[in-house]
Amino acid sequence: MFLLDERELVLAHFLRQDGAVPELQAVRRRELPADTFQEGALGGPLREPAQFHEVVAELQQAADIAIGEPVTHAALVLPDRWLRLTFAELEEVPGKPNLREEALRFKLRKQVPFRVEELRVRGRRTGAADNGAARFLIGFGVEHVLAQIEDSFRRAGIHVGTVTNESLSAADGLVRLDGGSGPFLLLVAHPDGYSLLAYADEDPALFRYKSIDPDLPSSVTSNLAVRELRLTRSFIEERELFGSNRSLPAHVLVLAAEQDREAWSDRLEEGLGLSARILDGNGTLGSQPAATEIGVQQALPMLGASLTVRT
Repeated sequence: MFLLDERELVLAHFLRQDGAVPELQAVRRRELPADTFQEGALGGPLREPAQFHEVVAELQQAADIAIGEPVTHAALVLPDRWLRLTFAELEEVPGKPNLREEALRFKLRKQVPFRVEELRVRGRRTGAADNGAARFLIGFGVEHVLAQIEDSFRRAGIHVGTVTNESLSAADGLVRLDGGSGPFLLLVAHPDGYSLLAYADEDPALFRYKSIDPDLPSSVTSNLAVRELRLTRSFIEERELFGSNRSLPAHVLVLAAEQDREAWSDRLEEGLGLSARILDGNGTLGSQPAATEIGVQQALPMLGASLTVRT
């Protein structure tokens, strides 16, 4: 499993034995040169692709040594800002994948402020709406950016079978680790904002990504976050995402850096009226020495992707 952001590329190798939760066996990471990626609302293209190729190749060689065999297939976890999520309904679902993608693109044009013709769009069916239409979770990112990243892996001899984002992979992993134990909300805190993903009936039901200027004073950041969270609560209750008899789950799961957890707990209590259950990695990362080399913010999404994707 690889995880990539503007700062570094991380590889984590998980090993599943006897049907148990995969245990983290090895971690390798490489810092990226400054300004490796250009700026962009959905992530920007590489400034020097050859430079990034070298980083991927170097990490791949280190991974081969650590794991003891060549790494040829992998899944990739990207930041929520680079790979966004939204939802759409189709009254008639085309049978051919290319026609289904075009139908989802048409829906997406009405929902997002991006040039849809420049995006890679993928849909995942998540059940049916109240009116009987098929409901889809749509993932989208900039095609050129994704293609550049995949090309670097391909040059290193690695086929990227699945590309996902940190919130979705973390949430999907939690569903499988907990055995699908009911609806929940997951907040993933970022240095420049947060993502909120709602699960209902073991399927994603809502995704919100909100950017907040990291240079703002903490009090301003909190006020902005609380206001957005209150709007999200109103939306959830109006749409009855968790059923008419239950407006919200009992608590919200939080994936955040240790120094940010108290602040986000306070914001969630004020904005959603929910207590926070902090995800700290206990019981999910295993007992191998490698588990101490990576924080839960990176490890949980990678573990989730290892549980849910085929590479």
